[in-house]
Amino acid sequence: MRAHRAVLIASGAVIVVTALRGVFAASLPLTGDEAYYWEWSRRLAAGYVDHPPAVAFCIAMFSWLGHSPFSVRIAFVLCGLFAAIFAGAAAKELAADEKAGALAALAVVLAPILTIAFGSATPDGPFALGWAASIYFAVRAFREQRVSWFAALGFALGFALLSRAFGWALVAGIVAASCTAQYRGVWRRGFGVALGLALACYVPYLWWNASHHWISFTFALLTRHPSDEVQALRPLMLYGLDALAFSPGLWIAATLVLVREREPLILFTAVPLSAVLLLLSIHERVEVYWFIGPFVSACVALGRAPLQWRSWVFAPAVLLTALIFIAGLAPGGVYAALRAGGIRLADGGPFEMFTYPPLARDVATLTAQRHAVAMTDGYGFSSLLDFYAGVRPVVIGYDAQGGEARKWFTDVDRPERALFVDKVPLASRADFSAQLARACAHVVPGPVLAYRFATQDDGVPPRRYFTTWCEGMSRNAVATLRWQRQKG
Repeated sequence: MRAHRAVLIASGAVIVVTALRGVFAASLPLTGDEAYYWEWSRRLAAGYVDHPPAVAFCIAMFSWLGHSPFSVRIAFVLCGLFAAIFAGAAAKELAADEKAGALAALAVVLAPILTIAFGSATPDGPFALGWAASIYFAVRAFREQRVSWFAALGFALGFALLSRAFGWALVAGIVAASCTAQYRGVWRRGFGVALGLALACYVPYLWWNASHHWISFTFALLTRHPSDEVQALRPLMLYGLDALAFSPGLWIAATLVLVREREPLILFTAVPLSAVLLLLSIHERVEVYWFIGPFVSACVALGRAPLQWRSWVFAPAVLLTALIFIAGLAPGGVYAALRAGGIRLADGGPFEMFTYPPLARDVATLTAQRHAVAMTDGYGFSSLLDFYAGVRPVVIGYDAQGGEARKWFTDVDRPERALFVDKVPLASRADFSAQLARACAHVVPGPVLAYRFATQDDGVPPRRYFTTWCEGMSRNAVATLRWQRQKG
């Protein structure tokens, strides 16, 4: 296949997929995590409990577009566009071949999990962009050894570090590449400038953590995912899940090309973190999206590989990505097809998101009528109530995640009445029943709120939400409902 034809195919795919992601971003309600990060964007800071700050600043950048899911997500759609461009440019530079660049860009744009990452407001979008940009600028800087390229590399590394903690694996990989015989001279040519600028970008986040008891690092290393029992076969299961998330063809092809890869900048940014994550999964839950950074490096390697345009590499990715867009743009039809096939999703599965806007409006009405606050034990759930109806988020419970949300409402606010909104009946949660009894003078059942996933009656039971009134809240009620030590 000629180079110009390859470039046309890849360019067309990037344009079409980016446009579909934009439609996807505008049409679907926010998820709980997205609403949570939106809350961050209204409280910009140098750091947050759960993640570095890049996700919040990306959302805030487009707040001038108004209050809508599209304005929350558009920055991440653009991250996907530029991540594909940078990955393609890196492959083209390494191979001196436009076709290699087209193949790498196509691999990035067609990976199913990246379509989700670039169509939703999560840290993965800016992280993938920072990773791809860093690889490109590292290739240019290490080959041409100009200070301007090293400076660009430094800012790209800083952006990756401020997106996810895994950015340190990227820094370590590029440092390792700089120590090889091929690139050892870069330390005399300006590589120190790149590292210095990356650290300068990261210093405000370090300063914030130092003044908050290093809470982000404690959360990421100790409390995010508690260790699980040892399971020797879990790495194989994780590899299979990765193959499904990134598409079997692309994932297997990436594995094959990395075995033969000799370019230090690709090898050291793709393999070490992947190996560590697979080993870590033996005793801890590892998420498939943690592999996004190494996969971007693998896509650059794939662009230069002899596999070229074989159909088994791209056909599964095209199919899975198409299914994602169909599910996002025609969810009612997909839900009906699932039910027709005998598949029953617990609580409606992802289709539950369509019940959030009407639920938020009804909760806002109920709490306003009785001058109450609304409580949930989910940080994303509370944030959704705020996004769709301006209900101030009050997060209770003992889950370590969502720690940032606990700052938004404290005992100092001293509410007298609250409505606890939950996805299951209170009777099924003995721990919350006991805490509510301690925190409230009277615990009274509230209305059960029910909503359908579709506008028509398709015979599917509506999604139900259960409410409980907490009357006469004690002075330490919020702390009690968060399982915190009592004050005074």
